[in-house]
Amino acid sequence: MGQPIKNIKVLIVEDDEGICEMYATAFMREGFKVYTAKDGRVAIEKYHSKQPDILLLDIMMPDVDGYQVLKEVRKEAGQYVPVIMLTNLDMEHFARHDSIDTVDAYLIKSNFTPSEIVAKTKEVLKVNKLI
Repeated sequence: MGQPIKNIKVLIVEDDEGICEMYATAFMREGFKVYTAKDGRVAIEKYHSKQPDILLLDIMMPDVDGYQVLKEVRKEAGQYVPVIMLTNLDMEHFARHDSIDTVDAYLIKSNFTPSEIVAKTKEVLKVNKLI
């Protein structure tokens, strides 16, 4: 488990309420400040208002999808926020998008437990010198 993380804000963007709660709980147990969004429109609003340190971003969502959220996040010129795509779409689907170069990690939800996702998030935060 390691040291609890303090003062790191994570925005979890996931339209499945059960999955979202499961991830939120895992991050809160580790000391993260957790914000959630159930769709892309809310995700963009919370990204601007809460200024998270990292995003966990689902791709397939109604209305505004994860690609559109990622595009909005990457518009900010002077600020880089790490993004982990967290989806059940295979990598080939994602690789067809030009966004592939702008994400820090790509995780298939069904292949990772919530605690493994937290661990991977910590790795990405370390690489980006945020912890």
